[in-house]
Amino acid sequence: MPDDNDLFDEDGQEARDEFERLTQSLTQHVLKFAEDEDISDEMLSPLLLRIATSSRMVGYVGSTAKPSAAGLKLDLDRFRRLIDDLIREAKKDAEGFIARAKASIAAAELDEDGD
Repeated sequence: MPDDNDLFDEDGQEARDEFERLTQSLTQHVLKFAEDEDISDEMLSPLLLRIATSSRMVGYVGSTAKPSAAGLKLDLDRFRRLIDDLIREAKKDAEGFIARAKASIAAAELDEDGD
């Protein structure tokens, strides 16, 4: 995830909390959709990236007084940098993520065995 300062000002704890709440809610909806549609993990990320890119493009046109192809390209470059930042931060936490995932899987297996 990019540094919170990229998205929120110094006093933006309420906005950060709301962003986290919305992230969790959207994640649940997306996971349910993926399950209902039998979408593989490998296909889900490109689908979401396509939606995110389209959303960014529509947002640019809707928020710009005089949208242009050149302006859209610049905005997509900014978006790519944001995505690069997200991936860079995820890579920094790779070990922690794997440890948390393994712990979560182990806990789920214990719950299954206990039922």
